[in-house]
Amino acid sequence: MNTLNKMSLRAIKPGSKLQKHTDGEGLALLVTPNDVRTWRLEYRFNGQRRGKSLGRFPQMSLSEARAERDRIKDLVRRGADPEPKATLDETSAEASDGPTFGELCEEYLSVLRKTEPAAKTVAKNDWLLKRLAAPLHDLAVAEMRAADVLPILQQVAASGRRESAVRLRGVIGTVFNYAIRTERAERNPADALKGTLPKVETEGMAAITVEREFGVLLRAIDSYDDPGLRHALQFSALTYGRPVETRSARWAEIDFANRLWTIPKGTAKMRKEHLVPLSDQAIEILKRQHEISGTGPLVFPQRRKPDRPLSENAFGVALDRLGYGKGIHTAHGFRSSASTILNERGWRYDVIEVSLAHVDPNKVRRTYNRALYLPERIEMAQAWADLCDELRLRARRKTEIDAFL
Repeated sequence: MNTLNKMSLRAIKPGSKLQKHTDGEGLALLVTPNDVRTWRLEYRFNGQRRGKSLGRFPQMSLSEARAERDRIKDLVRRGADPEPKATLDETSAEASDGPTFGELCEEYLSVLRKTEPAAKTVAKNDWLLKRLAAPLHDLAVAEMRAADVLPILQQVAASGRRESAVRLRGVIGTVFNYAIRTERAERNPADALKGTLPKVETEGMAAITVEREFGVLLRAIDSYDDPGLRHALQFSALTYGRPVETRSARWAEIDFANRLWTIPKGTAKMRKEHLVPLSDQAIEILKRQHEISGTGPLVFPQRRKPDRPLSENAFGVALDRLGYGKGIHTAHGFRSSASTILNERGWRYDVIEVSLAHVDPNKVRRTYNRALYLPERIEMAQAWADLCDELRLRARRKTEIDAFL
């Protein structure tokens, strides 16, 4: 009991996660990553576990927190409820001791900046919480209800930004889940609002087709923390295959000597065998991936189930984590990106279409020859990979210049 003292309190520094420094008899000091320090008391009354925030430190000193703990414990021992049903004024007074929603947003974003590698994701959350959720900033977290949040979401949706409204509800819910984990809230008002907004109809094959933006996407993929998924996304970008073809790829289909990937007819959409030329960059990715999965049959297996290919949702989840949701860029979108950019750069339409394994409406050409235009396709595959490197480099230089300015 009474394990904390002035010296130990001064030595406490905020970390990347919520800290709990116990003093004894249920009293503890909670320290958030944003250095908000709150006295918290845990106790039981009539067999029910309860928790109560006593006040902020250093506004409430250690001795004052202990005195309040002892007062509450004494009431419990005498069978008196330390927290009888509060009056409206008492409830408001207690809420004023807790953070406002704006303060909680700042704290959550501070944690996100330390843990989220994708700058685009952080920027998107920053915009949603600081701009769109601004009318909620002055409300006390402990007092917020679904009725406070719903008008804000409806206003955003009515302005034509339905997808932003849906995302806003989600990120507000995430902030409240963070508040619950750090014991500043007991309920999540956003949970009650699921399904209240108009359903967003997104383009199932959304793609980034502007070279500058595509370079930024490639840089984001390079930062993804799961090496197997990172390699799979990089390989998809270079080979513009259908997601199922990449996910199902087997080492037996890869011809390193001739630098070709043979997609079997059972996997290819055309139900005909399809050849994919492999650039220097694609070969390098496969060599790195071979160190991870080379002992099994699959090129890109699940991490915990190496006998199974990546799931249908794996690419989408990864892109979403990087800040590229369905409305921005999908796994299938790499094909549209390559098709648009290569067409704009003057490559022959027929060569691009055959590389993408698109069915030609011309009945004569539909008698598919897997080696059709192969020399040009090999040349184009390498040119595309070199262009991806160039776009990635341009994106990095722009980031460095922006940071310098």
